[in-house]
Order: sequence, then structure tokens, then C-alpha cells
Amino acid sequence: MLSDIIKKNILISESHGIDHTMIICFVALLSIGLIMITSATLDYALDMRSNPYYFITKHLIYLSMGLILAAIISKIKLSFYYDYGKYFLLLSFIISLIIFIPGLGKEINGAKRWLDLGFITIQVSEVSRLFIMFWISGFIVKHDVNKSFNKCLFMIVILSLIILYQRDFGSTVLLVFTFFSLMLVAGLHLRYLLSYLSLAVLAAIPLILYQPYRLKRIVSFMNPWDDQSGGGYQLIASLLAFGKGGFFGLGLGSSVQKLNYLPESYNDFIFALIAEELGLFFSLIILILFSIIFFRIIRLANISSDNNLRFASYLCFTLGFFITYQALIHIMVNTGLAPTKGMGLPFISYGGTNLLMMFIFIGLLIRIQIENRQKISHAVKRGF
Repeated sequence: MLSDIIKKNILISESHGIDHTMIICFVALLSIGLIMITSATLDYALDMRSNPYYFITKHLIYLSMGLILAAIISKIKLSFYYDYGKYFLLLSFIISLIIFIPGLGKEINGAKRWLDLGFITIQVSEVSRLFIMFWISGFIVKHDVNKSFNKCLFMIVILSLIILYQRDFGSTVLLVFTFFSLMLVAGLHLRYLLSYLSLAVLAAIPLILYQPYRLKRIVSFMNPWDDQSGGGYQLIASLLAFGKGGFFGLGLGSSVQKLNYLPESYNDFIFALIAEELGLFFSLIILILFSIIFFRIIRLANISSDNNLRFASYLCFTLGFFITYQALIHIMVNTGLAPTKGMGLPFISYGGTNLLMMFIFIGLLIRIQIENRQKISHAVKRGF
């Protein structure tokens, strides 16, 4: 009985219109993010900015901008991204390189990955990786995926090298895994996929050894207790947050680790903060929400494929992989299952660019649903 209710209301509902289940999950995650950022930043903002509402005010501004952005994106036909894919490809390289122009790029903690526009600072890799996937999604519609793979891979490698030069290894990993995942679902021969994926993993080894801080993160990940005040500090603080939270948590606002013990508790380690204040039970709810979103997006991609909307299908897969892999990386880092890497939790973490990109994803997913509904409506009118 319960399985039938879940299947009816979560897995196969809203096939002809806007997926309300998916939207509810997005709203739930955004709401949790708003609450947890408030909890994480009140004391910190008072100490650092003399204004306890500094971060939450900025976050509310980004939320408002994101809602407007999602509404605009949902009105733009997918054919725009398909027809102008090569221009999006060019833009992905331009915006990735423009930050190296003096006065435009902003360096933070030794990494130059932000474009300073005065009123807003944009992390360019967030934008460039979506732009290049617009082109790739369209290119494999026009050409056989096995014949076009090398050209697509070449473009990914070039952009990845630029992003690596920005000292953003995490974004490179996210882009590469999303690309290979899309190629797999698009029909790339498995032997090609495994061969190139193995080469990508091997290529990552010298990249890690080349930068001492990356190697230090790997060593600290293996045994953080050997360097408790150095490379292992963040992971230890995160694990302590999980340990203190237990099953039901210490209570909202009661975190100890956020009081200058857990760095970036409102961003890179917000999942650990959730575990400490709200416990394992609520952490599992977060995982369930992301799982529902992933399966709903994959289902939408399959529906698009059935309706012969191949570009929409590939783009849908891309968005699902971007969201899910980023969430997995964040959660694995927080729980000590992956080396420490600064990457926010989608829809929840504080951060202007990533939050705005998530709203762009929402707008694109709504647009894909709209065009599927239109396709079905036209078929019905023609008597199919």
C-alpha cells in the first residue's frame, strides 16, 4: 500500500505538466538552506561585520535574484541554446580567460577564479561548465556520439586546463564526471568510456602531485589525526560535528563547532552543521530530497527522449548530474569519504554564483517540462 502511494505520487506523477514533486523538493532544500545559513552566520557576522544579519541579508538578495532569473530562463525556448551552441562554447572559453585580465579577476586565498563586476562577484567556472555542456548536448544530437566524442573531449580538456589554472580542481572533477556520464547515457561504447576515464584518472595524479596543497589534502584525508592543527583540522572539526549531533541533533542554533571551530560552516561544511544541530535523522531527509530530485530529473530526461526532444533529454541529464555530483562531493567531504575540497551543497550552502546557477537549473528544468507538455498537446491535437 505504501509503495503504491510512493510510486503514484513521487515516481510517476505530473507526467503532462510541471513536476510539482520536484519543485517541492527544490523549495524544501532552499528553505533548509535559508534556516541553516541564518543559524551558522548570526554570531560570525556579528564578530566579523558588526552586523548579525549581514550574510542572511545577502542570501535573501540572491534568493530574490534567483527567483527572477528562474522565471526568465523558463520563458526561453530550448532551441535558443541549441541553435547558438557554438556561441555558448566560445563564451565558456572567453569568460574563463577574462579573469586573467588585470582589474577584472579577483583572487581569494591564492585562487583566481572570480570575475569582479563591482555589484557581484561571479565564479566563472560555474558558468563556463554549463555553457560548454549546452554545446556538447546539441553537438551529440547532430552527430553520432561515438564519432563526435573525440572533438567533445578535446573541448572539455581545454576548458578543464583553464579551470585548473584557476586552481579549481573540484570544478574540473565535476565537469569531467558530468561529461563522461552524459556520454554514457548518450550511447558511447563502454570500452571507449572506460579507456578515456582511466586516462583521466591517471592524468589527475600528476596534477595532484604538482600542487603541494592538493597532496597535503590527500595525506590529511588518509589520516587527519596526524596533523590535527593543520591539514586535518577541517575534517576533524566536521567529524566532531557529526559525533555531537547524534541521531536527533543538539537543536537548531545550538552548534558548538560553528563558533570558530568549523571553518566555512555556512558553505563548504554546512552538511556537518546540519548533522550537529538537527542530527542524523534530518541529514537522511536531505539525502532523500536529493535522491528524489535526481530520479525525477532522470525520468524527465527519459520522457524527453520518448517525445523525440533529444537536446532537452541530454540537457536534462546534464543538469541532474551537475546537481547530484556536487551534492555527493560535498557530503563525502563532510563525512570524511573524500579529500577536503571547497564545494557548497546545492540549494543549501551560502554562495551567490552557485545559488544563482541552481535557479538557472530550475528554470531550465521547468522549460523542459513545458516543452514536453507542448509536444504531447500537439500530438493529441493531430490525433496521435
